[in-house]
Amino acid sequence: MGRKKNSSDFLKECIADALFILLRTKSIESITVREITELANVSRITYYRNFTSKENVIEFKLDKLMTEWIEKQPQKESASAHELSIRFFQFFYSIRDIVQTLIRANLSLLLLNRLILKFNDINTADSSEYYRQIFISFGLCGIILSWMDTGMKESPEEMGRIISRKFFPAPESEL
Repeated sequence: MGRKKNSSDFLKECIADALFILLRTKSIESITVREITELANVSRITYYRNFTSKENVIEFKLDKLMTEWIEKQPQKESASAHELSIRFFQFFYSIRDIVQTLIRANLSLLLLNRLILKFNDINTADSSEYYRQIFISFGLCGIILSWMDTGMKESPEEMGRIISRKFFPAPESEL
């Protein structure tokens, strides 16, 4: 079973990588499943067995990247907002090609949706907490997209410092 899962993940990655290559030069609407499968060197059956749409392919790739990043994070409960902010921007810097491709393709809402689903408790019964989490997700997504769209003049570390100081102020001794 493990081998089949690895094979399936590999084929899904090939499909996602092919779609992102095509998105660099074409709109999502003009990309065909045939082009994706030919570039990925997989069958149309493999594509349709794993995905329902091109947007679903993008969601898979974003989920996979975010899940891998979260799993690699140290399980330190005492991490400060400053540390977390820096790690967050380092992650998005590491996938900047993907995010910039989404920006150019006018698909950045897919990134926002994945952020909301991955980093928030959307099932919370506390409506004020739910809206607080949504507010933070929209804000962080907007900052990431603006930072990348303007050429990432600040390093991920500078962005983490800016965000942690402005939105999660701590005593000066901690910064």
